[in-house]
Amino acid sequence: MIATDKGFTLLEVLLAVTVLGVVAAMLSLSLGGTLRVVAATEQQEAAHHQAHTALRRLTADLASAVQAGEIAFTGQAGVDGAEGDAEAGELLRFVSLAHLVFNPAPQRSNEAMIAYRVVPDADDRRRLKLLRADTVVLPGIDPEAAQDDEIPFLLADNLRAVRLAYLDREGREYDGWGSEQEAADQAEPRPLPAAVRCTLEFWLDADSETFQAFTTAVLVPAGLIGAEAADAD
Repeated sequence: MIATDKGFTLLEVLLAVTVLGVVAAMLSLSLGGTLRVVAATEQQEAAHHQAHTALRRLTADLASAVQAGEIAFTGQAGVDGAEGDAEAGELLRFVSLAHLVFNPAPQRSNEAMIAYRVVPDADDRRRLKLLRADTVVLPGIDPEAAQDDEIPFLLADNLRAVRLAYLDREGREYDGWGSEQEAADQAEPRPLPAAVRCTLEFWLDADSETFQAFTTAVLVPAGLIGAEAADAD
């Protein structure tokens, strides 16, 4: 009996390699797609969490806003960082009763000047950061000067844009708002807005220009009451 060695032909080897390459490519595409979906989901979850936190804080501050003497309610239209040329700037400044008390022992609730500010990210100017400063209003102390010593805390980052709109009691919409006296013969300052609509746009992928927007409208009771009082006069 004669034994013979049987191996693989070159054609069989090439066919096996081709099939293996096709299978590997399909697995790679499937895995890549899965990883992209996971990354997108994580980005959406992060955006949703930040939006919820920021809008809840903004709602609490605005809902407790009050008219406070020389400190005017001032608001801007917003900032768009999509083009990467946004500059740092203050969006909102007003007095509110929603002062954050972190240590109840030495601190107590009081009127505070709240300021919201937007700054571009140092590494990517298309991405914006939303900062909040909280300065207690005390007799004999200039809150604007005191706020220079305050360190604002980060409320949200990875923002594409922050957009604000202000509504009066009649539902008229304004791009900006200032409660300072509008004319020399005007005895009373302009009332606070009756409502503020805020939209936060978060980048999901800045390179592909995909983003997610979150919007809320906040009633300002002091603005409604002030408008009613002005109408009564």
